Amino acid sequence: MEKLKHLKQAVILAGGRGKRLSPLTDKMPKPMVLVNGIPFLDYLISSIFQAGIKRILILTGYKGENIVERYRKLLNEEIEIDYSIGAAEDQTGRRLLNAYGLLDDYFLLLYGDNYWPMELNKMLDLYNQRNVKMLTTVFSNRKGTGEYGQENNIRVRKDKFVEVYDKSRKSADLNGVDIGYFIVNKDAIAPNPVGNISFEEYLLPRLVSERQLIAYVTDTQYYYITDINSLKDFEAVVIEKDIKPMPKSYFKGR
Repeated sequence: MEKLKHLKQAVILAGGRGKRLSPLTDKMPKPMVLVNGIPFLDYLISSIFQAGIKRILILTGYKGENIVERYRKLLNEEIEIDYSIGAAEDQTGRRLLNAYGLLDDYFLLLYGDNYWPMELNKMLDLYNQRNVKMLTTVFSNRKGTGEYGQENNIRVRKDKFVEVYDKSRKSADLNGVDIGYFIVNKDAIAPNPVGNISFEEYLLPRLVSERQLIAYVTDTQYYYITDINSLKDFEAVVIEKDIKPMPKSYFKGR
C-alpha cells in the first residue's frame, strides 16, 4: 500500500444539539459555544490549520446556519471551509454518508466538541505501518481525567488493533477513551448503509469486527465541552496553555 504522507482535508462533525450545555445551546450549536468570548470551533480550526491542513469540511445540523454565517466571513484565503448541511435529527453516520461526494480519499475526522494537541505526524506513521481503513486516537486515561472519569469506552490490544468499542462503557477490561481524531480511508464508509445511522454505534463496531480499526494511544490530555463544568475547565486551560484561536484579522469587519 502506498504511504500516506499527509492529509489535505479535515472533516468536523458539528451537528449535535448539546443538551447538557443548555441554556447556552438553546440559540447556538455546541461547537459555537463561547470559550473566553470566542467560539470553540475557532480554536479547533486554528489547531487544524497549524497542523498543515487547510481544507475543512464542516458537517452541520442543529442551528448550522450559525456556523455558516461565521466562517463565510473568513478573509484568509489559505483556509478553505465548505459545509454539508444536515438536519438536526441526523446522526453522525448519516452526516458522513450525506457528505460522501465531498470527502477526499483520505481525511482527518474530528468531533466538534473535543480539543487535543494534535500529534498528526505520529498518527500518520502508525497508520502507514498497517493496512487498515481507519485509525482512531485513544486517550490512555491513566489518571481518570477522561470525560467520564475512570470509565473508558475502548479496548486496544498491544498490537494497536481495537478489540472492543463500547459507547455504553460497560464491557470488561476497557483501557482507553476514544477521542476522535480519526484518519479515515473513504472506503471505510462506502455509501451503502441506509437509514439514520450512528458512526459510533454502527460504523466503528463494524470496522472492529473486520480488523480494520487501529488506535494511536496517547497520554496527552484532551479537553471537551460537554457541560458547563467542562467548558469552564477548558476556558482555564486556554489561558494557562495560551491556546490560540484563529486571529481576528482572519474575519471581515473584525
